Amino acid sequence: MSSSTPPTTGKVYLVGAGPGHPQLLTLKAYELISTADIIIYDRLIQEEVLAAARADAEHIYVGKQPGRHQSMQADINATLVEAAGRAALVVRLKGGDPILFGRGGEEAEALTAAGIPFEVVPGVTAGLSVPMAASIPVTHRDCAHGVALVTGHRRGDKDTREQDWAALARMDTLVFFMSVGKLPEISEQLVKAGLSPDTPGAVIQQAYWPGEQLVTGPLSDLPRLSEEAGIKPPATIVIGEVVNLRHRLSTHQRDLKREPEEHVGFGMSAETLLRRVSSGLRVAKDVLAAVRLDLFAQLEQAWSASDLADRRQLNPEALAQVLSRLASLGLLLKAGETYRNSEAASRFLRRGEPEYIGLQLEELVARADRYDPLADLRSR
Repeated sequence: MSSSTPPTTGKVYLVGAGPGHPQLLTLKAYELISTADIIIYDRLIQEEVLAAARADAEHIYVGKQPGRHQSMQADINATLVEAAGRAALVVRLKGGDPILFGRGGEEAEALTAAGIPFEVVPGVTAGLSVPMAASIPVTHRDCAHGVALVTGHRRGDKDTREQDWAALARMDTLVFFMSVGKLPEISEQLVKAGLSPDTPGAVIQQAYWPGEQLVTGPLSDLPRLSEEAGIKPPATIVIGEVVNLRHRLSTHQRDLKREPEEHVGFGMSAETLLRRVSSGLRVAKDVLAAVRLDLFAQLEQAWSASDLADRRQLNPEALAQVLSRLASLGLLLKAGETYRNSEAASRFLRRGEPEYIGLQLEELVARADRYDPLADLRSR
């Protein structure tokens, strides 16, 4: 941390990073990233964006992959509050805009309840920028006087059947977020609500990323065409006559398009984690000790350091320090006195997972030095 005596309460900025490309950051976002003490970031943040951070800035990764929700929102809220208690400037970095389906409102409520000052820094939303990456303007005087931005991912037990499909079917343009898995239901419900099955549609995958892909077709065929193309999240769905405008924009050339051969990772990759671990033997020792003890399997559920030390017969003071440092590395989320895995820890550091990197960690440490990473933890 840059300040030797951080304030009791810092300020949290909820910052939109735009649709992915680092050149689509706002000037304010770049300024905050480059000066932040702590950066708490989501999965859809390119490494080039994080490269603007200070060398001594703390990074906390709280990303979620589809179908994996180890980084629960309550834990993220607690992490924001905890970070503000020990740093002057905390940046909560989100893809797109923090308030548009980014749970920024929930995080703002949590900060307000804790008395933490905060500010929202808007970002370029995927709802407008991603369609234009495919040469689709979401409004146009000839065919679209309004646009609805809709999420296909509902909270808890709510599902898309609770949408007002009749109202949506009357809109000129529909843009769906987080809806790839719901595309068959979306198509069916809109047609039932009166939208023509021949309405033009498009699915844009990973706009402004090297894996960018576009599928277009009639609404009724869009689910099949997307499945055949292997479309995966993150992707944005656009439905309406504006999709046909892309054929009239043949001179649209993009400086912001990423080349397919470029290597750009989502969130924290295994390579990024290994680089961070290799930054110092203290860090490597902590991670390797946790891996050898299989602590990350235990930390799929929340545990306090004292309870976990009792269960595993470890030194409670040493374990508390290790867990705190693992949280600073972005591998654990701290909520009150408890810790649980971040999504990166669940993917890379649990035995039996397809992306497990424990063996690479062993090789990394063996090349660097010889010591027993469990020595401190086993001394009681």
